[in-house]
Amino acid sequence: MREQSKKIKRWGPKSLSFWLIILCAGGLIGLGINGFIQPVAASRAFGLEILNPLDSGYVRVKAVRDLALGISIIVFVFIRIKKVLIAFSLVSAIVPLMDGILVLTQHGGELKDSWQHFITMVGVLFITFLLWREQGIEMPKGIS
Repeated sequence: MREQSKKIKRWGPKSLSFWLIILCAGGLIGLGINGFIQPVAASRAFGLEILNPLDSGYVRVKAVRDLALGISIIVFVFIRIKKVLIAFSLVSAIVPLMDGILVLTQHGGELKDSWQHFITMVGVLFITFLLWREQGIEMPKGIS
């Protein structure tokens, strides 16, 4: 009697969410690097422009945050712990929400300066939904 091999679902490069989350992580890493290299331009893109590079402390704090988030996501993707990515993404969605609110409430901010943060939050939640819904690819048990 032949033992029927059991199939397990494995999330990976054949999943849309895999590539979307890598794209987002790369974007965060890029934002972090840009915040260190061009703090004035990065602050303008964020929605709270600084005029003097000596006032760039918050931009560099944001740069560290973006680098840490991006690198963390890449690590979780490459060790393929999808459940952690789902939880991490849900919790991380608060970051662009609060960024958008910060831009709106500082120095007479306008919605046009904060829209990208709210759209980012929706995008993070969409990718989180995809991570949760995608079943992954079927592979025979024992193959990684």
